[in-house]
Amino acid sequence: MLLLPLAASMAFSAQALAGTANSSFVVSATVQAICQMSATAINFGTYIPGNGTTLKANSTISIQCTSGTNAPTLALNAGASGGTMANRLMLGPGSAKLQYNLYTSASYGTVFGDGTGGSSTVPVTVGTASFTTPVQITVYGEFLDSAANRLAAAAGSYTDTVTATLTY
Repeated sequence: MLLLPLAASMAFSAQALAGTANSSFVVSATVQAICQMSATAINFGTYIPGNGTTLKANSTISIQCTSGTNAPTLALNAGASGGTMANRLMLGPGSAKLQYNLYTSASYGTVFGDGTGGSSTVPVTVGTASFTTPVQITVYGEFLDSAANRLAAAAGSYTDTVTATLTY
């Protein structure tokens, strides 16, 4: 008879020990407002002084930003060859310099720059998917067969390096 109360007590004891406990915890991350960009080169091709031809070429700047980035603005500097916003220069053989410029649209009416010297910056609209579909900004380049270029032209290659800056 002693076994029956002992077995009942063990069964009750096992049931009393069964249970659950809960705890909650926070999972978090911070998304940093960040942008990145890349640009293609502008190559005006071959210039023949005095032929009256205006050379035109474009660059595409691809921009990717996190969603919600505060209204980025794209600016271009005057270049590394000693030019100005109104008169950019490519450096060639024997320090010869040829004039060119960059514009915000295919109408070639507004110089693409940093907002100084009559130039304009370009606002960038960042969508919610710019990291999968980058925003594309076109830079329109123009190289004139001007009297200054005809006078300065020496045979050889000419280059300039323009820096694009995205402020966000």
